[in-house]
Amino acid sequence: MSQLFKAIIVDDEPAARRLMNSLLQPYSDLIQVVGEAGTGKEAIIKIEELNPDVVFLDIQMPDLTGFEVLDQLKQKPNIIFTTAYEQYAIKAFETFSIDYLLKPIKEERLEQSINKLKEFGRQLNPLDINGLQELIQQYKLPQRATALPIKTGDRINLVKFENISFLESSDKYVYINSIDGQKLITDQSLTALEEKLPIEFYRIQKSYIINKERIKEMHRHFNSRYLFVMDDKANTRLTSGRTYHDAIKNEFGL
Repeated sequence: MSQLFKAIIVDDEPAARRLMNSLLQPYSDLIQVVGEAGTGKEAIIKIEELNPDVVFLDIQMPDLTGFEVLDQLKQKPNIIFTTAYEQYAIKAFETFSIDYLLKPIKEERLEQSINKLKEFGRQLNPLDINGLQELIQQYKLPQRATALPIKTGDRINLVKFENISFLESSDKYVYINSIDGQKLITDQSLTALEEKLPIEFYRIQKSYIINKERIKEMHRHFNSRYLFVMDDKANTRLTSGRTYHDAIKNEFGL
């Protein structure tokens, strides 16, 4: 019988925690999620209280970095870092953690981390906190982006994420639709823009990415679709793609 690892998920984004829970479901015979935390301070309390075998730890949180969380722990569990900052991960995580996962996390990459955890079990070397502290001093995590840069001719518009209602692909162009009804056109593909957007944005069909923070209402629609009413000037109504049905159910806990 394989050993069961108790896990805690630490991420300041509720949607990211839901996604990780969903991704871990196929490994329920190996990983038991015993707790979650949305801040660094909460993570310290939960880890000390629940004594997990592994922590899926977000690096950048509003109050403490993942490194600062580790520095304050009395006990050192196995760590799988989660981060959107690849350049930082390459320098640090392979040395000081069991593994790291780049956001958006892919199923096949998580499988590699789980296999590594299963292979080494609880026999990993303890975390080198002094080494981590040196890295903290040498490198500064990049600030989380707050706007989407859109080039128009020689001008670059910085569209604040909080002001975007949804993005729409139509013909050869993509339109960024603001909450006040303005449209900004770009020749970048929806897929290219999706990689630059934070986790608050979610693709509901091939032609639409919505800002989850700007959803006013959701309704079940026919043919396994959902109708989203956006909290913008026009109360825009957008219909999800049929093939996105299961993913949307998981994302919104339906």
